Amino acid sequence: MIDFQDFGIEDVDRHLEYFRRCRQMPSNGSPTIVSGYKDILSIQRGYAAELCWHKMIIDGEEYWSAPMGDWDAIDWRDVFKKHVPAGTAFNFIPEYRVNIWLRELGNAIEVEEYRDNWDYILSTERMSKLEGGKLKKLRIARNGFEKNYDYRVEEISPEIFDELRQFQAGAEENLQARVEHVVEANEDNSIFHYALAHWNELKNLFGFAVRVDGRIAAYSVDEQITDTYSIGLFAKTDYGIRGLNQFAYWYDAEMQLKRGILTANIMDDAGEENLRFFKEHLQPIAMLKKYMVTYAPPED
Repeated sequence: MIDFQDFGIEDVDRHLEYFRRCRQMPSNGSPTIVSGYKDILSIQRGYAAELCWHKMIIDGEEYWSAPMGDWDAIDWRDVFKKHVPAGTAFNFIPEYRVNIWLRELGNAIEVEEYRDNWDYILSTERMSKLEGGKLKKLRIARNGFEKNYDYRVEEISPEIFDELRQFQAGAEENLQARVEHVVEANEDNSIFHYALAHWNELKNLFGFAVRVDGRIAAYSVDEQITDTYSIGLFAKTDYGIRGLNQFAYWYDAEMQLKRGILTANIMDDAGEENLRFFKEHLQPIAMLKKYMVTYAPPED
């Protein structure tokens, strides 16, 4: 069996090494997300069979997450037999992995779709250009913001962390009245504060803030996973400023493209109708589908 143990932020580099080997890299596998949720979900980590494993507690039930590594090089039938107890429930398993397991494990697994946690994948080049009829509304909104507001963009650095925390507090207060999944929103807020507290230790974080009339009115924080792939961890906007949200997504794409990042995972919509509507209108180039999987081998 796998020796699951507590882990510290000093293990981020090793975790990232295994994460980068995955054919698909879902948002919930982000080193920042996993480290930030460690205490909230009692996450433990183990290394076995050339894979990095995690297990956690959600609503009193134990779940394992998708093991990280070179999925195509693993003998999954042997690994499950040696390391995975019957009845183990896995959450957020990427589609590519599910297909491998279905092929190699067959009726030993049960699969359930989990649409609310599918990640939206954007082309930074497409978002930076905002060309074509499908992105016309975004382009008009961005142009309107640039024309009508006195704004300035600056890189996120420790010098503005206190201002970001103050802006976050106000944005979260407004968010609570608008979202259905309040618990998840509160958890995301906790992870945001964790990221600021460990900004230098996490190493791969970058982002920007937009000031309007001198005050922070929007921000975005991304995590660079590979040379060309990122995960958009956090973003908040003052929705009272017309076109600012569209401007922020466009600027984020511009900034990432300059860093050589071609593909941006902007996470899931958590089942929030308004967020789903907006992210779908960003014209994602793909959806990273994720599923719940239960290991239920037939009795001998």
